[in-house]
Amino acid sequence: MTNNRVIKHISLNEATRDLVILFRGSSSAIEAKALDFKKDDQGNIVYILLDRLIHKVYECLFECFLNEEWESGFSISGCYVTELSRSGISA
Repeated sequence: MTNNRVIKHISLNEATRDLVILFRGSSSAIEAKALDFKKDDQGNIVYILLDRLIHKVYECLFECFLNEEWESGFSISGCYVTELSRSGISA
């Protein structure tokens, strides 16, 4: 059993760089600005630099359950902003 928070929905408006993340077990959304982001060849987000902290000091991973399947999670870091990155997407 894991203690990591699980992202159930992630939405990025590339034009405005507005990001919305929903976590499992929470009805409220986290909203932030993406200062930088990268996508892979399939259009999946693999890197995001946010304008503020959205993680807790002890967290180092967000798992992802998107579109009803498990995907590679995001490693997270940062002390003034949150940086999320992942190496690949599960097929």
